Amino acid sequence: MRETLPFTLIEEMTHHLERRFQPLDMQGEIASSARVDIDELRSATGTAMQLHPMSRARRRPSRPTDTRYWWEIPSDPGPVPVYEVDSEEYDLRTVRNRLYGHQFDLTEEPPFAMVVYRGGGIDGGDRILQSTSHVVADGVGVLRFSHATWTAYRGEEPVGDTVGLHESRSLLENLRPTTPRDACEAAETVGRRLRDGVLSPTDIADDGGSDRPGWGYERRVLDADLTGRLIATRPPGVSVNDVLLTALHLAIEAWNDAHGEPTGWLGVMMPVNVRPDDWFYQVMAMYTLFERVRTNRAHRRNPGTALARVARQTTRIKERDLPERAYEALALLPDGLPVALERHLPDLLRDGGARLLDTAVLTNLGNVPVSPSLGEGTESEVWFSPPTWRQIPIGIAVGTFDGELHLFCRYLLEQFDEPAAARFVDTYVTHIERLVDEVLPAVTAD
Repeated sequence: MRETLPFTLIEEMTHHLERRFQPLDMQGEIASSARVDIDELRSATGTAMQLHPMSRARRRPSRPTDTRYWWEIPSDPGPVPVYEVDSEEYDLRTVRNRLYGHQFDLTEEPPFAMVVYRGGGIDGGDRILQSTSHVVADGVGVLRFSHATWTAYRGEEPVGDTVGLHESRSLLENLRPTTPRDACEAAETVGRRLRDGVLSPTDIADDGGSDRPGWGYERRVLDADLTGRLIATRPPGVSVNDVLLTALHLAIEAWNDAHGEPTGWLGVMMPVNVRPDDWFYQVMAMYTLFERVRTNRAHRRNPGTALARVARQTTRIKERDLPERAYEALALLPDGLPVALERHLPDLLRDGGARLLDTAVLTNLGNVPVSPSLGEGTESEVWFSPPTWRQIPIGIAVGTFDGELHLFCRYLLEQFDEPAAARFVDTYVTHIERLVDEVLPAVTAD
């Protein structure tokens, strides 16, 4: 028995981008002090797959003349994609890059895979790596599926979503323009983005990069005191995300200055979760749209000015629902285009169209309600990162777990070697600390 669903516009565009460029897989890892029972993990993963339909989804094979892609969701999960690798046989970088560099054949296999990396966790425990196709899920979806898996693994009953998959997908259908005014606002969004793209964003200076394919990874944890001050000392109209975005802009400029590279416009891609508040952390699916937050050198003349510039932009994005307008703009594309033609839309991002891309990406998971755990008495470290590719070679993810802000960086090996990547991330952390210690108290006092 198979249920069928049409692709949403977000899923279609992500699928086309992935097929034309490279795999867009998300990293989700737990480094644990525990040793994983592989059979129990496969059983728990099967339970999570039953609970979250998109984890079972397959793309129905299509013909070039078809005008839509369709999902087929079998009632039976089939073979659970959980595998074992011994850390004495393969180094972690090799395992990561093979897993996160795998392009899922969505017509033949589930849209995720898990690897138990034996002995690669904490104090000889195991590390569990999960790669998930961005076509079927965003960061919230990865967390939701991971939470169900580890809840079942601990012998507890995972809690289902309060909204069903069909009902949740109607959210995106309802974003389609229904009036001339909606269409005009969507068209204005397209025009704004084209105007923004006239000037190419500045690249981040490379340092020690090589011709090796694949990625490197960095992780930092801001202690509870700094995280608490970041949350508590913000002035009205400035969000935690505004501070993190501003610090990234300032860090990139400082990095480029140190490498003798001039920095003009910077654009940071900001994923926006469009789920409503009442199911903001639910449903494994793709409900993320994207906005750009830009600064120029004048905006960055001092940290306070940069923060004000960023906060004005994000406030405008929220007040005018700009991500939703962008989705409506996609919906203005003519219905009935053959998929053979639609496949070439990502080529607009090549060459001159690359101006519409950004310097880096920053995704904020927010205050994650429950930290993943393999069981009572075990230690665990969480890792998560968004996809990165040649046009956007550095991706930052942040999330607050148990009162501490975790920062993750994935970067192309063509961009940095490991020491350079560590210095870049440390530069970013330094600018977060500076904003929290010096700028936020001064702005709040004013």
